[in-house]
Amino acid sequence: MADLGTDLSSEWTLTEHGDLRLISQEDNLAQAITNRLTCTLDNLGLYYNSYGSLLNGFLGWKRNNRTLEFMKIEMGNRLKEDPRINDFNIDLEYNSNGDVDMNLTIRTGDASLKLALVLDTSTGELSLSEDV
Repeated sequence: MADLGTDLSSEWTLTEHGDLRLISQEDNLAQAITNRLTCTLDNLGLYYNSYGSLLNGFLGWKRNNRTLEFMKIEMGNRLKEDPRINDFNIDLEYNSNGDVDMNLTIRTGDASLKLALVLDTSTGELSLSEDV
């Protein structure tokens, strides 16, 4: 299996020894994808070149297939920036709450990761869904 890295958990929890909890492999990649899509493009420009996305810019747009296609293009452009990702598939649809259900299949060197996210269209919050 390809090394998908290790990082601090964004939940900022501690281990039983009082150290910050780390996440690795698929969990790390899932967190990295969520972080990149949630951060506004170039918001961290002082530290990272072209980090983030324009996903929140689609909030307030009409809830139709055209908007979903623009969102899909933006997400694809951002996923291509992660060198661990070889290929991906993105499916987007509005749910009954008017939020966007995002189902991603991410392919790395020799593994495949399914990731289900929900974009709250009223707050812009992106969260992991329990449905995969």
